[in-house]
Amino acid sequence: MKAERRSLTPVRLAENSRAIAELLFTTEVFKRARTVMLYMSSFNEPETDGILSRVLETKRAVIPVSDTDTYTIIPSLITSETELVKGAYGICEPRTAVPVSPDEIDAALIPGLAFGRNGGRLGFGAGYYDRFLSVFRGVKIGICHDFQLLGSVPMLPHDAAMDMIITEKRIYDDF
Repeated sequence: MKAERRSLTPVRLAENSRAIAELLFTTEVFKRARTVMLYMSSFNEPETDGILSRVLETKRAVIPVSDTDTYTIIPSLITSETELVKGAYGICEPRTAVPVSPDEIDAALIPGLAFGRNGGRLGFGAGYYDRFLSVFRGVKIGICHDFQLLGSVPMLPHDAAMDMIITEKRIYDDF
């Protein structure tokens, strides 16, 4: 999956990202959400800059800050794109963390290496999102390129299933 993502051209990456964003914006979950957490894309993940701009216009935006000592995510409020700086792993995060309780987040966009049509998610191995998802009770929306969507991915009892997965081709929410 990593190699396939690396092989995406900038044009294809931008096209996929725009299509994913447009599908997201049509969902009732997104329309109703007051507070949305979204990851800042890197390594040819579907780009979230356009989604962030839209969220900042009408909702509270939350960006994860990685705590590399505890391998946890600190959801942090952000009010402007200018507040972003390169953080852990070279991923953009707020310059100053303003923690937000997971209970305040209505929907979270979740990255992954692969997703399954069973709602499963294969992460990147460090468990940051697994730890966050174990306490998050809002709507979990996996975001990925269509080639990252498999029939299923292995899930352990502690793994949280996505409520919805969005690719550039369609919305999957019938697991």
